[in-house]
Amino acid sequence: MRILRAAAAAAVLLMAVPGAVCADSAVYMDYNSDGTVDIFDMVSARKQGRSAAELKSLGGFLLGNGAQAPAEGYTLLWSDEFDGSGLDTDKWSYELGNWKLDDAGNYITGGWGNNEQEFYTDRNTTVKDGVLTISARKESWTDERQGSYDYTSARISTQHKFSVCGGRIEVRARCDPGKSLWPAIWMLPEDSVYGGWAKSGEIDIMEGWGSTPGKICGTIHFGGAWPDNRYLTNDYEFNGGDGTYNWHTYSIEWERGEIRWYVDDILYSTQTDWSSDGFSYPAPFDQNFYIILNLAVGGHFDGIDGIYAEPATFADGDRNFDIDYVRVYKKDGTDFRPTEQASLALDNYIEGADASVVNKEGCTVVSVRNPGELEYAVMALLRGKEVMAGEKHTLEFDVSSTAERSMTVTVEDSSYTRYLDEKLTVTPERKHYSLDVTFDHDMEADIKFQLGNIDGASALGAHEVTLYNVSWK
Repeated sequence: MRILRAAAAAAVLLMAVPGAVCADSAVYMDYNSDGTVDIFDMVSARKQGRSAAELKSLGGFLLGNGAQAPAEGYTLLWSDEFDGSGLDTDKWSYELGNWKLDDAGNYITGGWGNNEQEFYTDRNTTVKDGVLTISARKESWTDERQGSYDYTSARISTQHKFSVCGGRIEVRARCDPGKSLWPAIWMLPEDSVYGGWAKSGEIDIMEGWGSTPGKICGTIHFGGAWPDNRYLTNDYEFNGGDGTYNWHTYSIEWERGEIRWYVDDILYSTQTDWSSDGFSYPAPFDQNFYIILNLAVGGHFDGIDGIYAEPATFADGDRNFDIDYVRVYKKDGTDFRPTEQASLALDNYIEGADASVVNKEGCTVVSVRNPGELEYAVMALLRGKEVMAGEKHTLEFDVSSTAERSMTVTVEDSSYTRYLDEKLTVTPERKHYSLDVTFDHDMEADIKFQLGNIDGASALGAHEVTLYNVSWK
């Protein structure tokens, strides 16, 4: 059937693309004259300089054109058809480098936490003929802070520009095969309201193994903050001779309490059983998530020994992850929106101390076993809250402690200048506080609950401080 479909398409395409038939072939773009058009011919077509539009057409008749209309009952909410001449930076941002950063912009782990070998740049994408191409290439790249790398690629996201809670998220894409390539279409929470990864969740719409392009997987990550995270996953295996190197439509349909995964509208996975430690179901998948597209090189997913890239993959040049479109649909007649939180989730900072910060429904529990030597050795905090000159903000919370002790509450800028500095005595009796603070210039402010060695806290022994209903208005 594929030979007949290709031959039939050739009659139409030849009129539009003069000279498109290879000299030795009777089938359009059948470069190796085996009577069929497959991945080998697609690679040859790219080498011959065929346009992205031609390749998209080729992928279309290989697949019977995988760009399905959405299921009935969905309305388009947001999309990018990649019709321009470059990446639309009103919709997407580049995520650069090789190191994962925390919310304060500090480098915390290399390889994006996955042993990835590439350095992400803003030079590895092109938009042409309605297709976004993310190119991974073997080239030397040196960064003053992050070091030297042998590979580059690109990672883009809609963070702070578009996020969604529920609906249908649909992406039509293809990717060159090759050991150590890791194409991914995935989502992370816009605000980590339940705590650090993966307590606030991750949704993987599609991840592919370059070494085994005949299958992909769809996954969710959830549970506790690393290393107490968990995941659920299922694989989808293509029919013989097919794979991620051809055009396919990857999608999820996400409802309250259920997420379904599809390839070309074929359902292959349904997940309903997840959790976020300390919070009520359906947390964490009841918040806004943003979209990420990237092509990693090496790493734990398909790297050699779970780390290294395969140089031979790049023997013929760049390896490409092509995206035809990204579309997000809202399900008609539903009112699935982010669950409001009674208390803001707090990050942690621990230096030379033995303590933990755990977010739960309506509160954050700081367990102090050894408060260290510094007043700020143990902190629960809200990072990077944008404020404007002349604005007055109010910090409200309740607090109790299993042992009476001092706690210092500060609001600081990046230079540690304090705009609020209050020392409170916390006791087993729960007390309410409302603290106002005004700013004299625009900034990103950090709100800190300091629970290190203040007023001899090191003599108290193990104790717990609970912060309830934390809000910043």
